[in-house]
Amino acid sequence: MMKKINRILENEEGSALIIVAILMIVFIGFVALVVDAGLLYLNKFQITNATDSAALAAVQELPHNPYRAVEVGKSFGEKNGLHESTILIDIINNNHSVKVTTKRRVEFLFAKVLGFSTGQVEAVAIADVAPIVGLRGAVPLGVEDYDFTFGHQYTLKVGAGDGDTGWFGALALSKPGARIYEDNLTYGFDGVIRVGDILDVETGNMSNPTKRAIDYRIAQCNHIPYCTSDNFDPNCQRLLKVPVIEFKSHRQVEVLGFAIFLVDEVKGQGNESIITGKFIKTTISGEIDINGKDYGLYGTKLSY
Repeated sequence: MMKKINRILENEEGSALIIVAILMIVFIGFVALVVDAGLLYLNKFQITNATDSAALAAVQELPHNPYRAVEVGKSFGEKNGLHESTILIDIINNNHSVKVTTKRRVEFLFAKVLGFSTGQVEAVAIADVAPIVGLRGAVPLGVEDYDFTFGHQYTLKVGAGDGDTGWFGALALSKPGARIYEDNLTYGFDGVIRVGDILDVETGNMSNPTKRAIDYRIAQCNHIPYCTSDNFDPNCQRLLKVPVIEFKSHRQVEVLGFAIFLVDEVKGQGNESIITGKFIKTTISGEIDINGKDYGLYGTKLSY
């Protein structure tokens, strides 16, 4: 009788060992799934952020400097932890988009027990550049549609009214009046102006408000070296975001697009008040449209 009992106990112990062994394998599988899947997710997150940053940095150079865009994209990718050999950058859509692709091999920690030593994660980012069609911070000036030349100086506000209209180049972005005009010229209009908006013109010369506003902006430019059309601080207060307009009636204009000028000076005495600035090309924050009219002012966004 005792021999039979011992045989039964031995069989049960053997079964228990088998069950424990199976459970250990299952447990290790769950650990591998949790830890190594988390490791894959972490690396995917890291290279996705790095790829997005590289694309957004590179697209700032488009559409005019595609070769520089590739250099900048690779530089930003490396600074954010990507290996140079894994970064692939393509300039697409007629120099208006940049596509950044990368991948990374991930060494597993626990899945090796199950026969899986490595995994791979990939990331793709596409960033677009297009003309600005809506923005905040516009100044209450308007320039008529023209084929502007980079670096050339243009008159943004005249000292004498324009023919029969009596227009000096000023716009009423919200309400008319010298105080509102000066505030918007000093700090930029806080609301959003968009292509297609109909704006009223300001018919007064407003010499003193103009001089105070532009003198204030020029005084804020304490950058070293001093800002020029070839080399400027992107946040310089001398940069004026100006609506490009077309007259729809004697007192109203339609916004066709936006250009940006680096203001040089405000000159004139008494009722004379003339603003001049150099036309530049740059990218800023704002609403964009690939079909918008190109006046050298662009915005960027991630599209993928």
